Amino acid sequence: MTMRMHKTRRTLRGVGLVEIMVGIIIGMLMVLVIYQIYEVSESQKRTITAGSDAQQNASFGLYVLARDLSMAGNGIASAATVLDGCAMLRPIPVLIDAGASDNVPDTITALYGASSSLSTPTSFKQSATTASPYVVAGPVAFSPNDVILAVQGGNCTLSTIDAGGVAVDPLTGFATLTQTWVSGANGVTYGAVNASLVNLGPAAAMGRIVYTVDTTTQALRTQKQLPTADPVNPLVSDVVNLKAQYGLDTDNDGIVDTWQAATGDWSAANVAGKPIATLQQIRAVRIAIVTRSAQYERDPITAGSPPGMPAGTLGMFCDPAPACTFKMTLSADDQHYRYKILENVVPLRNALWNAP
Repeated sequence: MTMRMHKTRRTLRGVGLVEIMVGIIIGMLMVLVIYQIYEVSESQKRTITAGSDAQQNASFGLYVLARDLSMAGNGIASAATVLDGCAMLRPIPVLIDAGASDNVPDTITALYGASSSLSTPTSFKQSATTASPYVVAGPVAFSPNDVILAVQGGNCTLSTIDAGGVAVDPLTGFATLTQTWVSGANGVTYGAVNASLVNLGPAAAMGRIVYTVDTTTQALRTQKQLPTADPVNPLVSDVVNLKAQYGLDTDNDGIVDTWQAATGDWSAANVAGKPIATLQQIRAVRIAIVTRSAQYERDPITAGSPPGMPAGTLGMFCDPAPACTFKMTLSADDQHYRYKILENVVPLRNALWNAP
């Protein structure tokens, strides 16, 4: 009986301190392994998410840019001869102001009208000042709140048609437009012989749109400058560069035969003064947008480059690499981010349709 009780007591004996410490150590090791797995998984998740965000930002920025560029020249190209003398609104569908270097973003300006009824100039039927109603032909070509441009030689005046400001004479078919001056020449008289009126469409739908990149906040920004100057608005974040080229049809056969950077004879200052025949050579625009992920990686991950290019260099318009038109050089710190480069060619449809 005593022997049996002794065996039972040995079987029911509790866990000692050594076993407890071993169990704790094993548990801590398991927690450490789980934490390391979670850390690696979370790091990969942040990297994938940041890369996806950069891809989406580049896609959206390129889409908005291409949308405005595809409308460039609408209502402008068909009135090019009349607008030639207007310094405020020369018929330049797209103007590229090149950055000082490959790392400095370009500025792109698109100009387009939005009239759905009249895209060609109409003549004045009697002399008028900017403070008096305009009498022109075209009874169904104008609507209240349309933006109109009166042009005569070097004088040009931007106005908006007042609400209820269109009165049509049923006998002559002439339209009397009561308008309000917005910008340009004021207090001048437009004669019935050489003056013309261009309808640019509703104020909300037409404009001169400027795209810039804020290198401090790394944001693609947009600003509407006509008919009035709006505030600069951020559009897409994590944009580090924007580059563009003119697609020129130098022999007027309807086919782009030269890609021209906005430098030298084609700089923004020189393009603004070019004759219409030269401006009509601009038939397309090639754009590239560079976005950067928001995730800073521990190790350099963008040190690689297209073949034949120095390490830490991003190439744009590489056709084929390494013949890249623009080569953006990355600093040692910049190489810890991931980049996306998207490119697109946008034909200027209105320039093509209104080609001479």
